[in-house]
Amino acid sequence: MKTIVYIDGYNLYYGLLRKSKLKWLDVVQLFEVHVLDKKVELVEVRYYTAPVLGRMSDDPGSTQRQRQYLQALRNLHPQRLVIIEGKIQASKPYLRLAKSIPELPELQIVQVLDFNEKKTDVNLASDLITGAWTGSYEQAVICSNDSDLEGALAAIKSHHPGLRIGIVAPISGESHRHISGDLTQYADWQKVLSVAHIARSQLPDKILNSKLQKPAAWY
Repeated sequence: MKTIVYIDGYNLYYGLLRKSKLKWLDVVQLFEVHVLDKKVELVEVRYYTAPVLGRMSDDPGSTQRQRQYLQALRNLHPQRLVIIEGKIQASKPYLRLAKSIPELPELQIVQVLDFNEKKTDVNLASDLITGAWTGSYEQAVICSNDSDLEGALAAIKSHHPGLRIGIVAPISGESHRHISGDLTQYADWQKVLSVAHIARSQLPDKILNSKLQKPAAWY
């Protein structure tokens, strides 16, 4: 069964990786060894993300670490991994305070820095639909818990009911969140990612035939 995996990188990061030391993740190994049935043919892993902006992070090294990580994935899996980048859009909206500040009772509206990821959902949904209509896969596995993908899954199941859809939710077992019902209603199977599987799917500390290595902050 020809299978393509579609990973929402930021959903995976904020769902499981942000507060862990497991960010040096080999996403191809994770799905091929620990998630997918051994009988399927993993054709491609498509990883959707956006470059981190230095000013959106408390740690200016985040930008460089992300670049190192993406390049390590490209070097290790040049044939089966595709990285699709969107962008982070910065804005400075004025927002009303949800709760007044006792020391400044007259302050009702503040200006904040806001950063929004753009294009990831659209790119992922577009590729899912394109793959269904062009026969690129017999099974699509979506690593996301974002209900914005509901429309794409509904269209695929409506027009291509023979295609299989799997939902792999990047949420911790103790999380108060659950797998989105908006997605699972169109899924043939579903799974919650295990932290143990992620721990066993780390990239080599040093990538062979390159100068790339695991960032010191991720040990």
